[in-house]
Amino acid sequence: MAKAKKIKDLMKKLPPGYAVGRILVNGATADVTQFINDKEGLAYFDVNGQIGAYEAKNINGILFGAAEAAEEEEEAIAEEEE
Repeated sequence: MAKAKKIKDLMKKLPPGYAVGRILVNGATADVTQFINDKEGLAYFDVNGQIGAYEAKNINGILFGAAEAAEEEEEAIAEEEE
C-alpha cells in the first residue's frame, strides 16, 4: 500500500506533458509517451496519440524518458552480451 501511495504522490508532482516511456501496471509494462494528468484515482497518459486511462493505484512504476531510447539501450546491452 505504501508503494502505491508513493507512485501516486509522484504523479501528482508531474507536470502535464512530462515525457514518460513506460509504466508498470500490475507487473506488466505499458508503453506510453507522456503523462497527461492524475485525477480522481485515474492516471492519464498519451499512448501514441490516444489517451490511456489507468487506475493510479495499480501503477507500480514509471520509466521516464522516451521508450525508444530505452529499447535502444536494451538492444545494445543484448548485443554486448552476445
